[in-house]
Amino acid sequence: MKTSLHFQLAFVVAVFLGGSTLLMATESPQYGLAAQNHIYAQKLVNDIASSHPELVAVGLHCVPPGDSRQSIVASTLNVIGKPSDPEDIVHGSTTIAPSNKAPKLGIMMPLHDRAAQEIGSLALQFKYQKGDDQVKLLAQATVIRDRVAREIPDLAGLFATQP
Repeated sequence: MKTSLHFQLAFVVAVFLGGSTLLMATESPQYGLAAQNHIYAQKLVNDIASSHPELVAVGLHCVPPGDSRQSIVASTLNVIGKPSDPEDIVHGSTTIAPSNKAPKLGIMMPLHDRAAQEIGSLALQFKYQKGDDQVKLLAQATVIRDRVAREIPDLAGLFATQP
């Protein structure tokens, strides 16, 4: 009888824990994977990341066609489709933020197309140690952003399907 009771108790605990894990999994949002994001914006992000080993992460934030909210449309992280945080929507200004959690410096700056129209934000996270030259990293971020802008025909062009 004790064995049966222990088995029943173990079963109830397993079902409860499994159920709560399932509940937690359904409550946490699932975002798209960078490797499955076959649009031109992702190609640009991948090109930036492969050309700049000093970067920890790269992301493009903009309002996708047919949507009304800015979100991450391309990234080196698996957060495709995640709504942009309010501080990620920079409209004409640049934000520089050292991380308190990791050795990196985040730079968020307006993203333009080749006609100089602002179409979103470019997020760059550089490897960074306290005391590193932030002005030098900002200048590097600006060069990256300006180079990428020349490769963007317009906002819609970021969403062109890629092989």
